[in-house]
Amino acid sequence: MSSRKINNITSSSEDDENRSATITDEKKMKRMKSNRESARRSRMKREQHIKDLNDQVTYFKNRSSEIARKISEIEARFTAVGSENRILRMKGEDLKKRLELLEEMLASDHQVNDDCLLMDILQDPLIKPWMQHTFDPQTIDGIYQF
Repeated sequence: MSSRKINNITSSSEDDENRSATITDEKKMKRMKSNRESARRSRMKREQHIKDLNDQVTYFKNRSSEIARKISEIEARFTAVGSENRILRMKGEDLKKRLELLEEMLASDHQVNDDCLLMDILQDPLIKPWMQHTFDPQTIDGIYQF
């Protein structure tokens, strides 16, 4: 009988070891499955992050080229306005000089005997551009005909 008890004890301890090994194997399998799932989620998260970064790169490249285009347009307008400003300043200086000349002529005691010269000066389109005539009136018997 004692050998039978030993066999039972041995058999019982083997069963315990088998159960323990089965439980350990199940835990390992569960942990491996969990690790695989975690790795898959990590890969997906990393891929999504890379996609988001690439989208940001595309957005900022487009935004950068749009800003560069606007800067070019503004520079072109700035150059045009600068040129126009220089032209207007030059015309202003010219008009100031002509005005000073006319004021000197009017203020001086010297009368200009040549009415034609004075009329030419006064009819200069730069002196009174709003008074320019686009037509030549003709007179017939002292009446202006247009």
